[in-house]
Amino acid sequence: MSRQAGVSYYVKNALLARPYILVAIQQGIVNYSALAKLLHADIEKMAGRKFTEISVKMAVLRVSKSLLEAVPPTHRLSRVLANSSLKVVQDVGVLSVTREGFEKLTSFLPIGSRGKTPQLFHVVQGASAVTVIADEPVVASLYSKASPETVLQYLRNQAAVILTGPPEILTTPGVVSLISLSVAVRGVNLTEIVSCHRDIVLIVNGSDVALAFETLRSLVEFAKTEQA
Repeated sequence: MSRQAGVSYYVKNALLARPYILVAIQQGIVNYSALAKLLHADIEKMAGRKFTEISVKMAVLRVSKSLLEAVPPTHRLSRVLANSSLKVVQDVGVLSVTREGFEKLTSFLPIGSRGKTPQLFHVVQGASAVTVIADEPVVASLYSKASPETVLQYLRNQAAVILTGPPEILTTPGVVSLISLSVAVRGVNLTEIVSCHRDIVLIVNGSDVALAFETLRSLVEFAKTEQA
């Protein structure tokens, strides 16, 4: 980008990098002078030149107004959460292997007519690895059959918190970001996060599952009060 780009360009990038600020602006709880001071140094660093605080503040006012046009109304999120349910699955394992290693494990996957379907079973394929998230006995069995050099990560003592939403969850932006941010600010690390139709599955360490569940339960209950 040319060094001659205007201050609004850099303000826009700074705000998009902090989406939580846009939500706060939407709720009308932001002091624009304080926000301009917060962004000032970062904007000058990105641009490689100086801007006055007043120019940054005016750019924040202009840019935030245009960005807010694309931010979904909070009542849509509240409606989805208010009509969602929560479930916990304990004793979950997570196994990540190379793509080549996974090919050798496909015949051992608990699908089709082979055995009982696990309570939880997800296969997530990335560019360089494949992760299996399932009941601990299933993952332990796959781990025992995997070549050691293909195993990238094997986690035990995991748990799943599953949020199942109404059909509207499929077309409502921001649901995943809201629930993941909600547990993140409580200090809960997400081992994995996957979605399956109307289910959002958060995988956390077993020691964190109670806190993660209570955080999302509070989120759902608060959404219900907003809809009442």
